[in-house]
Amino acid sequence: MYIVGHMTLSRCLSSAGCLIALAILPLVTAQEESINRVIQQLQEGRPVIGTFARSPRPGLDFAVIDEQYGDFDIDRVRDAIAGFRQGGEAFTTAPIVRTPLAVRDAPQEVVAQLVDAGVYGLMFPDVETKAQALAAITSMRNGPDDVWPLNPNGKLLAMIQIESPTGINNLDQILEVPGIGVIFLGPTDIATAIGAEGPNSPRVESLVQEVLQVCLRENIACGYPIVAASPIDAERETARRLAEGFKVLAVMTRAQ
Repeated sequence: MYIVGHMTLSRCLSSAGCLIALAILPLVTAQEESINRVIQQLQEGRPVIGTFARSPRPGLDFAVIDEQYGDFDIDRVRDAIAGFRQGGEAFTTAPIVRTPLAVRDAPQEVVAQLVDAGVYGLMFPDVETKAQALAAITSMRNGPDDVWPLNPNGKLLAMIQIESPTGINNLDQILEVPGIGVIFLGPTDIATAIGAEGPNSPRVESLVQEVLQVCLRENIACGYPIVAASPIDAERETARRLAEGFKVLAVMTRAQ
């Protein structure tokens, strides 16, 4: 049974959102072991749906293993990545690791370990300058798998997070760095930085839309995290953000 952003396939068939859900259903076979599903979806012009989790989620394209805060433990990350390859078969969900914020300016050593561990992509938090973006992309080129779309056949994906007014102001310069696959927004941190009430405030949404328009103009995938109160809200917000032009969504539902 596939799950599409919290919606089962059987429920989808009777849902008004069925066409949207079916459009994002990934097709996976054992022969696709070497394929990064996120890259494949983006190359085909299809939306990418994932979440933040330390284990695979059936029916989703990616899961972000979050190492942004706390002590970085490569053995713990290796164990998590190994869990994505269930039964020794192809990855059912592409493992993406969010790197420690502490290494934002010099991520080479950590990234080299993650690439060696078999990660399919890296999310770099709170990038604010072109130099930080360049350091991120350069660090990924130390491994055997090159970076997409810098290499059209590359398997590694770089997600650059924009989470502050400084990052937004420098976005045009950041996008001058070749090899960025996704610009991924951090609305909660943006809200904190500007003193807004929360990630859904009008002031934050205005900045979110500003970044989205730049990404659409530059033809680069834009990502956004959805934190919904219920599966129904998650389905509605997913449809809304896809209609706006977002290509990569990390969908989560708060525990009730």
